Amino acid sequence: MTTTLNDPARRNALATMIAMALPWGSARADEGCSVRAAYAGPPRRSAPDAVWQRDFGRAIDGELPADLQKSLGDALDKMLQHVPAASVAVALPGEGSWRATRGLARTEPREPVRPDQGFQVASTAKTLTAAIVLQLVEERRLALGDSIERWFPEAPNAGFVTIEHLLRHTSGLVSFNALPDFGTKYRPPAEIIAMGLAQKPQFCPGTNWSYSNTGYAMLGAIVERLEGASFEQVLAKRLVGPLALTHTTMRRPGVELPVVSGHAGGRPVEAPDQYATPYAAGALASTAGDLVRFWHALLGGRVLPPATVRRMFGDMPAMLGPYSGGNASYGMGVQLYDVPDGPGLMLGHSGGIEGFTSVVAYVPADDLYVAVSFNEKKVPAEAGLWSLLRAVRAWRVLR
Repeated sequence: MTTTLNDPARRNALATMIAMALPWGSARADEGCSVRAAYAGPPRRSAPDAVWQRDFGRAIDGELPADLQKSLGDALDKMLQHVPAASVAVALPGEGSWRATRGLARTEPREPVRPDQGFQVASTAKTLTAAIVLQLVEERRLALGDSIERWFPEAPNAGFVTIEHLLRHTSGLVSFNALPDFGTKYRPPAEIIAMGLAQKPQFCPGTNWSYSNTGYAMLGAIVERLEGASFEQVLAKRLVGPLALTHTTMRRPGVELPVVSGHAGGRPVEAPDQYATPYAAGALASTAGDLVRFWHALLGGRVLPPATVRRMFGDMPAMLGPYSGGNASYGMGVQLYDVPDGPGLMLGHSGGIEGFTSVVAYVPADDLYVAVSFNEKKVPAEAGLWSLLRAVRAWRVLR
């Protein structure tokens, strides 16, 4: 099935399709929950006040010094001993940027990667989805406290689950990709949402935390209903075009894109349409350079007001389970990492999908942006980030 939500009739039918796909009626909608239910999940924290004292308005134009570029290039070459290809970028505000894409787009048959070729960047897309939702909140076309009942009346706890719950993964809704029958074939947005909503909620809304791709797919559908356009078109209008993210696009089923092949253990994986399934939760194809450009614009107040950006990083539950990524907490489409024996505190987001891993972050202690995407599922992109950061730190010591 290769239909999309580009035509108005299909967009308007989304809620009906979801309701028809659910194996239960509205009697299960409330699950005995209450809007006053208290939070009892993992500890919460916020980005330290000192982070917001940085001048995020400084430009990242221009090139970094040649000796630093060489050190970063050497670090990239070492990464390529473990992954087929990598897209990497580093930006130092007030000094400049460096980006590179090297290696093999595909190992069998061998195909060199092109300099601006895209990678599947998976859940790093959630920050862009959250930014669009929060833009609609700023425009008063949506409110964080709005319940999902207007769009998904048949959903469990529909009257209590809010837009903010979806953004923060505190809705209790099961993630569609966690289901044993999820498989690898392409599934359209209405189907993946229905799959998640058909499950008994894990907890009452707002009382705990659990990563839910279902929630972000729902946010994409809500954006489409409000904007009267496909999510891909909204993304292009609100972020890709204005920020000149020239190598960023949503993956669509049956549409060929100049994206590198994913790999597992150095062998190519065949899953082109599977990459379109995550929709607003992670169907993005991009480059490390574009991810850095977006995050620089986000923290610099060119996407959302600074106060709203700061709120994205407030009241963040610790991430638990398979999505924890180590010492991380989750806000509204963003992660706060704290790795004392490594990069230290970082603001960003990680992503992983069949054949790919990605990460993008701002590191306050070093005042830099860094992004890494690998087309190898078994090597974490965070390892590449740490390698680049160590190169910058060593360069600064010798400077």
